[in-house]
Amino acid sequence: MSTTSEQNCDVQLHTEIEVLKSALADKHSQLLAMENACLQESDRQVELEDSIIAWQDKYERLYESHKRVQKVNQNLEDKLLKLVDRNSGERAQLTSDVATLSVRLAQANYNIQNLKREIERYKTDMSVAIQLLQCKPDSFVSPKLSTLPIEIQSKVATYMRLDTNSHSDSEGSTSGVGVATASSYHVLPASDSPPPMCPFPPTAMVYSMRGIGKC
Repeated sequence: MSTTSEQNCDVQLHTEIEVLKSALADKHSQLLAMENACLQESDRQVELEDSIIAWQDKYERLYESHKRVQKVNQNLEDKLLKLVDRNSGERAQLTSDVATLSVRLAQANYNIQNLKREIERYKTDMSVAIQLLQCKPDSFVSPKLSTLPIEIQSKVATYMRLDTNSHSDSEGSTSGVGVATASSYHVLPASDSPPPMCPFPPTAMVYSMRGIGKC
């Protein structure tokens, strides 16, 4: 009986040893697999580190580019603000100039209208005066230069000098053609004198101011 028990114990121990060997082999296989996995993870970690370094380099370059672009944008924004301020000032100045010119234009138009009315009035007065002179030339006395206002005297004297010089030049340039001068106003009828009260006589009259100073 004891021998049989010992044999059974040996068989059981042998079986347990085989089981343990099998478990040890499995653990060894698992350990090898884990080592391979660790090696693979190490390689992957190296790749990830290289990728991280590459991405970090890209990030730094992008950050530097961003700072440069931001600086350029800031300069452009400052220039744009300066242009806006300058254009606003120029626009205000132009608006003021336009308003001033509009006022001046309105004043000039007003003055032009006044001058036109005065010209029409002077034309009417001159027409009436010419008609009176044509109808009754003997009723009007030639004014003397000394009786005129001082401003008119200076203007008449200047005109007389210019007229004398122009006539002298024309007499020197023409061949023997003389120009008759008068000492007062002259009426040169082209035909017979009209009746005294005729408003529109068929007479052409020429008045000369060259003899006013001699009156």
